[in-house]
Amino acid sequence: MKNLQGLIIAVTIAATALLSSVARAEQLNDRAALAGLHVAKTIFLVNVRQPVVVEHLVRIIGLTERQLRAQKVTPHIIVVFIGPDVAFLTRNRRGIPYTDERAVANIQKEITGLARQGIRFQACGVAMHGMDVNPRTLIAPVAPVENGFISVIGYQEKGYALIPIG
Repeated sequence: MKNLQGLIIAVTIAATALLSSVARAEQLNDRAALAGLHVAKTIFLVNVRQPVVVEHLVRIIGLTERQLRAQKVTPHIIVVFIGPDVAFLTRNRRGIPYTDERAVANIQKEITGLARQGIRFQACGVAMHGMDVNPRTLIAPVAPVENGFISVIGYQEKGYALIPIG
């Protein structure tokens, strides 16, 4: 019985080691897409309306930045918030329901950290006007622009790839 238990343990350890080495050999990468690139310029246009989803999205944008760097590509990332999402970017959080407070706080914390890494954030002035958001109430890393669409148009003309979310 002891020999059987020892055999089971040995087989389990060997199988785990084998699967682990197979997994490492087949690590995912973006080599084909990034071949020949040294710089990647992208602009995210965000209009989601759900703080929990925006919170997740901002984290994924940060992950994207880190993965590009890990694959030896310098990212230039701009995130433009349009529509009701601009309300998630204010210091006073006026009009944010209690149930969304935690997600909004996490969005702002994540944006602050990502801005230190060089990701730029913008809030659409048209949306701020429509949502009655004063540009002076935006958190520090977020820059107000007159029109988020114009910002996207300009950056696309400068070679930034558009990733619309929402």
